[in-house]
Amino acid sequence: MALDALTALQAAQRPTAPETALRPQRLLLAGAGGALGRAVLHEALASARFAGIEVLTAGAMQPGLRGLHPTPHDARAATPIAGEIALVVFDRGRDFYGRDEAWHLPEPAELPALARRLRAGGVHTLVVVCPTAPSLLPQALQQGLADLNEQAIAALGFDRLLFVRPTQDAPKPTLANHAERLAAWMLSQLRYMIPARERPVRAQTVAAFVFEVLRQWPGARVPAGTRVAGAPLLWAAAQQAGPAQAVANWLNAEA
Repeated sequence: MALDALTALQAAQRPTAPETALRPQRLLLAGAGGALGRAVLHEALASARFAGIEVLTAGAMQPGLRGLHPTPHDARAATPIAGEIALVVFDRGRDFYGRDEAWHLPEPAELPALARRLRAGGVHTLVVVCPTAPSLLPQALQQGLADLNEQAIAALGFDRLLFVRPTQDAPKPTLANHAERLAAWMLSQLRYMIPARERPVRAQTVAAFVFEVLRQWPGARVPAGTRVAGAPLLWAAAQQAGPAQAVANWLNAEA
């Protein structure tokens, strides 16, 4: 059935959707090693909603999956890194077969320079994912996470910036003598009394939460900006209903 002239004119005057909403966007992942990094990479590949997934690697690597683009990364470089959405995952590989050694594992001290390169390359959405169990990380990485300068990253002007902190654990202090170690052990027994909603969640839950936020945030009523997702929110996303409702309630709480 042909359209009448009035209908055709109204259709021509209707505003079109932004280009970024019509086409899949490019995703860049730094930190694909470790249990958390592998979960995030798996979730990215399973989502099938990105034009391509670029993963920073420690050296040259042949891609084994369609849509996956391994990219050797030099942390000392200052050139822009092109992309639109970027994920930076802090974790450490514990793969006995050495598969995690192929990925670039960013250090916390590298984040400001990496964020500047991403912003210069056109990245408008940045997600920084902290580990689910910081106590299992090397001491240097624990201290780096504690000193993470979130304000400096926010000042770079990303349209959307999200810090995901699955656990509230603080870095362990260096214990000099037996008495301090004994006292720390006695206090550690109180961990069994921590409420369930403040305990670390599984890596797969964190990954699912991140991509649910990426899916909902552009269309949410809340304005763009900087947000922090803590342990209670991740605990809510881990419940049987899944992360979709928890993310919707969180994003639209201010609206």
